[in-house]
Amino acid sequence: MQELNYNFPPTYFKVGIYTRLSREDEKDKESESIDTQKKLLTNYIKNQGWTLFKIYVDDGFTGTNFNRPDFKNLINDIELGNVNLVITKDLSRLGRDYIETGYYLEKYFPLKNVRYIALNDGIDTFDNNNTNNDMTPFKSVFNDMYAKDISKKVRSSLLTKASSGQNIKSFLPYGYKKDEKDKNIILVDYEVSPIVQKIFEMYYAGNNKTEICRYLNNNKILTPLAYKRKTTNYYNPNNKTNLWSTTMISKILRDRIYIGDLVQHKYSKLNYKTKKIVDVPKQQHIIIENNHKPIIDRDIFNSVQIMLDKKSNEWNYTTSSPHLLQGLVLCKKCKAKITYNKNHGKYFRCVCSSYKRNGSKFCSNIHLKEDTLINSVITSLKENVANFLNYDELEYICHDTQTDNKKLDYLDSKIAEKDNLIQSLYEDKVKGIITEDLFIKLSKQYETDKKSLQNRIQKEKSINKNMIKKEELISNTKELLEFNENNIDRNLLLKLIDKIEIDDDNIDIYYKFKAI
Repeated sequence: MQELNYNFPPTYFKVGIYTRLSREDEKDKESESIDTQKKLLTNYIKNQGWTLFKIYVDDGFTGTNFNRPDFKNLINDIELGNVNLVITKDLSRLGRDYIETGYYLEKYFPLKNVRYIALNDGIDTFDNNNTNNDMTPFKSVFNDMYAKDISKKVRSSLLTKASSGQNIKSFLPYGYKKDEKDKNIILVDYEVSPIVQKIFEMYYAGNNKTEICRYLNNNKILTPLAYKRKTTNYYNPNNKTNLWSTTMISKILRDRIYIGDLVQHKYSKLNYKTKKIVDVPKQQHIIIENNHKPIIDRDIFNSVQIMLDKKSNEWNYTTSSPHLLQGLVLCKKCKAKITYNKNHGKYFRCVCSSYKRNGSKFCSNIHLKEDTLINSVITSLKENVANFLNYDELEYICHDTQTDNKKLDYLDSKIAEKDNLIQSLYEDKVKGIITEDLFIKLSKQYETDKKSLQNRIQKEKSINKNMIKKEELISNTKELLEFNENNIDRNLLLKLIDKIEIDDDNIDIYYKFKAI
């Protein structure tokens, strides 16, 4: 701290008043308001006979970081020599991060010969005899802890609201809006909900995302961002695009909100001192099913998810309609996707995409007509339909969710056992019961066992994801009983078939159930 020089004439000081208010101060809004701070500090400066250079205001900015517009302006004026005395109502107005607050009080202000006063806290950095100055570090830590506590309470409150089915989103996805009387209630926005339905209908019918974008742009449909700017107070100067993109389409096609499910807590701030947003693991998402009125039928939504997973609509060949098995067929030799080429305008033949891209050094050509492949699939389906006429047997051949969960629980318990053994080994090593070499040898073995168990879990989950549920299989086989082999529903095939592997002589069909 610098020695107080009482010989400074009042006109020596050029004062910058700094005021700030953020959400963490809302409960004390009357006492902490910007107007209150301004009146208190301007009156004090007037009584001292000092010259007021400027009042700096950051309204709605947190005190946990110093990246604030008008605070930056204050620092710039200090650098220019326009301000040599900074005054705030109290220390928390300057900031609540004790590290950065300490930097300005202990380093920056003294280096620039700037006096700092926190009026209500009795802090004056030019008064070396002021005992309140000695308490400044403790006040900074207290202010930091206060911000952390408020952050925890706000986060806890939001999670509680989300768990009870209340909307905590600042802006709802395209197609929905908040109830004007109760912002927690989600309503269908009928002005644009037909656009959402059109997007799903087009993708379900076989149009790829690029074609959907072209349709929306040609018809001058406002993008979700442009519509948000038009109907709300949202503003983002860094994003001015007015054209639909495949990313926008993907986001809409993947969002469960359109089937009435409210999915929240998908993202979270890294901590209370930064604005950085991180993804929350899927198992921690808060999901309330059937929370509001859906825009899209759940069966259509589920079919679209299967199509998206297989990227079955995204191909590079222009045809009048999608190939029936596009996205399902792989080369048996190299596992690359199969595409289709027109053979002199007569018929389509199957082509390994790796062979087509890289030539015979990487794979071989396939001499199989698309019609031959489709006929083989139809024949196999007919045989399986006959086999599934007895629905009582389905529970013995279909995916059993309860059994699968027991398998996963068992594998998780075995991993926990390995962790406990490794911990016990470490404790024995520290106590000198076992040698360092023995600890390394045994712990490596346990880690290997753990990795093997984790791989088994991933494999089980992968199987579970691809296997069809009994109820869905019953529904789908009922549809198959009525299928017309000249007009097979492509989306039904995506529900029943996991993949098809082919070469010149073999067609291997892998179903999402135990086929005959």
